[in-house]
Amino acid sequence: MYSVNDTVLYGADGVCTITDIVEKNMLGTARLFYELHPVSRRDAVLFLPTDNEKTMAKLRRVLTRDEIISAIRSMPDEENIWIDKESERREAYSRIIRSGDHKKVIRLIKTLYEHRESLTDSGHRMHAADANFLKEAEGVLYEEFAYVLNISREEVIPFIQHEIEQTQGA
Repeated sequence: MYSVNDTVLYGADGVCTITDIVEKNMLGTARLFYELHPVSRRDAVLFLPTDNEKTMAKLRRVLTRDEIISAIRSMPDEENIWIDKESERREAYSRIIRSGDHKKVIRLIKTLYEHRESLTDSGHRMHAADANFLKEAEGVLYEEFAYVLNISREEVIPFIQHEIEQTQGA
């Protein structure tokens, strides 16, 4: 169970603060809801039923600084998860982004980076849908990293590159 003022990540909605836990009457049944405010969209409010397993599976505490450093250092070893069939790829990548699972999102970003590089090397461009997946995945991951590391989103990529270079130089 989470508490008021906890900072959490909720799927693709990103980093949020739990501002209240409220009881609402839904179809004659009283249910508890977390009231979340996304940090990047202060005017937005999300209400998540605490008893909905599917919804709660997308909610987790933000990573710690040490967990982020560990995740960054493991990036070079992450496997490629490219899916050739476009319809399957769209479904799988959407599911990964909505999950908010940082390990899967990192794999997705690495996969799409590698795909973009191979296309560029052969004189081609990335499909618009894949470019959108990359942008969305980066947005979710980099928002959390920036928040926890107390840096701007623009500083996240240089931070990641520095950490990977430190690991490879060791």
